[in-house]
Amino acid sequence: MTLFTTAPFAIFLDITMIIYTLWVLSLSDKNGKLPIGIGIGMLTWLGLLHLGLSTKSLFPENISEIAFLLIIFVAVGVVGALLLLVTPIRDRLLSLSQKQLLLLQGVRVFFGANFLMQASLGGLPQTFGILDGWTHIGAGFFGLIAGFTLATDVDGERRAWFANIFGMVDILVVASTLALVLLPTITPFHPMMYAVFLPAPLWLWFHLVSIWKLMQSRNVNTQKALA
Repeated sequence: MTLFTTAPFAIFLDITMIIYTLWVLSLSDKNGKLPIGIGIGMLTWLGLLHLGLSTKSLFPENISEIAFLLIIFVAVGVVGALLLLVTPIRDRLLSLSQKQLLLLQGVRVFFGANFLMQASLGGLPQTFGILDGWTHIGAGFFGLIAGFTLATDVDGERRAWFANIFGMVDILVVASTLALVLLPTITPFHPMMYAVFLPAPLWLWFHLVSIWKLMQSRNVNTQKALA
């Protein structure tokens, strides 16, 4: 196996995602300061994930497909609890503008390119790697387009809805396919898990918060129209 289909490259992509996320979060700070505490938390999470995957102690090796899918959903729930129940993190998350929330999806283009590369090098089943690669690239690209149009007030909300729905469906379909179809082939300790258990839950929650803000905006506009 080459470097590009092994854990070091997956860890490199996760670190890239962490740095990118901290940069986007810094855009909401008037002094442009990086949220170092959040960065330390994410790096700690990555370290624990690497320990569990590298020692094959995070899951049983013979875990069933259904049980693995449930673990993915539990991980998403735990991330959501941290984001919404830890007050400083929740306040920062909810203070993000739609532009920032959608900009956070942009780094997915690199993960999509990685999946394409893994498919070409035999690190992933070819059909899955190609489809997953292109849908991730699409999710990141649509997020950037929606963020740009919101910044310029050119029909941004419609594009934001599309970017969020497309991105959420991408994550849910990929996670379900990986757990229910591919798990016996790739095993629970494949480098793909560095994406499944760190960036993917965050991207999903960024989509959910963005959708919530879109609904809030629609309700406000409806009330204004009725007033």
